[in-house]
Amino acid sequence: MKFSFSPSSTDLKKVEEGTQLLLGDIKSEKELAIQVEFQENAPLTIARNGDHLHITCQEPAHYYRGLNWAVHHLGDTWSTKSEPVYFSRNGVMLDCSRNAVFTVEKVKSFIRIMAKLGMNTLMLYTEETYTVPDEPYFGAYRGRYSQDEIREMDAYARTFGIELVPCIQTLAHLHNALKWPLGETVKDTADILQVGKEEVYTLIEKMLCSVKESFSTNRVHLGMDEAAQLGLGKYLRENGYTKSSVLIREHSARVFEICKKLGLEPMIWSDMYITANTGGSYYDVADDTDCSDWEKPDPELGLVYWDYYNPDQEIYEKMIRVHQQLSNKVIFAGGSWIWNGISPNYSKTFTCTRAGLAACKKYHLPEVFCTAWMDNGAETPVDAVLPGLVLFAHLGFHEDFDEKALAEEFHDVTGAGLNDFLELDALDSLFQNGQPNLDTDNPSKYLLYQDPLLGIFDRHIEDLDLDTERYYQDLADRLEICRKHTPAYDTLFAFYHSLASTLAGKADLGVRLKKAYDAHDLSTLETICEEVIPGIINDLSTTRLLREHLWMQDAKPFGYELVDIKLSGVIARLTSTRLRLRYYIDGRVKRLEELEADRLPYFLPGTPKRENLWHRIISGADLMDTI
Repeated sequence: MKFSFSPSSTDLKKVEEGTQLLLGDIKSEKELAIQVEFQENAPLTIARNGDHLHITCQEPAHYYRGLNWAVHHLGDTWSTKSEPVYFSRNGVMLDCSRNAVFTVEKVKSFIRIMAKLGMNTLMLYTEETYTVPDEPYFGAYRGRYSQDEIREMDAYARTFGIELVPCIQTLAHLHNALKWPLGETVKDTADILQVGKEEVYTLIEKMLCSVKESFSTNRVHLGMDEAAQLGLGKYLRENGYTKSSVLIREHSARVFEICKKLGLEPMIWSDMYITANTGGSYYDVADDTDCSDWEKPDPELGLVYWDYYNPDQEIYEKMIRVHQQLSNKVIFAGGSWIWNGISPNYSKTFTCTRAGLAACKKYHLPEVFCTAWMDNGAETPVDAVLPGLVLFAHLGFHEDFDEKALAEEFHDVTGAGLNDFLELDALDSLFQNGQPNLDTDNPSKYLLYQDPLLGIFDRHIEDLDLDTERYYQDLADRLEICRKHTPAYDTLFAFYHSLASTLAGKADLGVRLKKAYDAHDLSTLETICEEVIPGIINDLSTTRLLREHLWMQDAKPFGYELVDIKLSGVIARLTSTRLRLRYYIDGRVKRLEELEADRLPYFLPGTPKRENLWHRIISGADLMDTI
């Protein structure tokens, strides 16, 4: 496809370059004449007259959205398409701190997707996975980004009108840095910096200098969330007790001063200002809360309200009202649920995103972004974020959710079918009986990792009026069809197909083992020993190799060793289980104590069936026996 641009009042060199990068792989001899016109506060409008396109918009990122739509619909009959723009900034936060540090090329691929969606902000979340000169332990063995790598990604993003924003931590969530010698003089607790200590602000200034040297933007996200033990470690022993609301205000003020000195415009997560003032949980504030007497940040410090949990729009509206009493710069962060275990949760993503962004529109928040957290070791492949990401962009240009338009946008941007991706939601919907998984159950994780002899979660499978083997085998069959539909994401769907096949054999393995053992059914135990377990090991070996391939395709190798240990550990325990069974069947051991133990409920009645901590899944014993 060939392009020519007519002149306008705006220099179009950057959009010409971005256009070629974005759409150069489209195989077509068609020539397009494109006129681009940037207007303040304009809707995104695409007008067509034959092979001539006239795109009117506010900025380059919106132009790319319009262009991507146009070139995918040149065969359609249309003359004009127009979309309102609800947010001046709409972006993504990519988590590069939960063991997976995504390669420069992978980040660039996300930038191209964002450009096609019209998104204009990419936050790079790096707790300590970036280089701080003279601090060799900062990000050690974790695949940290060099300053040159960040500059390369930054320049690439600017080509598409996308701002690359550093998203770091300057209070808590720093345990991976503080476990090294670096932490001895600056930490309050294992995860939190000691407020008021001069060495802390020297370190933070080094961190911010590195950020300033690497990123072209003057905006920076300072973190400062979830510091529940603030002031209760070394600070308490050295200074006595100070209210956390006072400490967070003093600390943010000190760090804000460093930012002003360096010409940086900061924002922080807002939860500590809420919880420290109320003494309750983040969202547990009254509808008519008056914040007049609260400890408050500088009004020019951006406050990021994060909420990926609530299905009720009124909760978002209440929280926005509270935030607007605390800051003149309120930003909203929603999320695409890829941190719930091994599999994505799209029903939760869609429900909460629609409610949250509707509230943001009502209260005219100018900036929103979609978080892509990778909690507990980035077990879910990052491309699973795409449905939530496309939805976030979609709602930035539509008043409400339009199912047909969303599916069309998803295909135009990814080349894949939205419904194929949405099938992945079924991996964790075992207990849902066709309803949305709003409780965020994650059986695909704990039924994979749990020990077959211990059966810690088996009571919940016993109580389930469902054939888990048939459930997961039917899903595997559907995912095999989805895989054929989505060649661009072949390995992703091959991985989830293999995972579903593995779960078809393993989900109720412990239940079958105990039932046969209790009945002294040696024939069934023989079949499990010689046929069932080898089949599961074979499927899981394929699953492990596919996950490794995806990781190395997307991220630096650092951190994969832990995923490898987790999956290989299941194979090892299956091998050991088979050996234990063989000894029992052959009469070399008289009893299997593991199978004689009672299976107790893991989850209390009425609570979500969710466990995301691997060390709690694999054993009733401690992985570490000292603190």
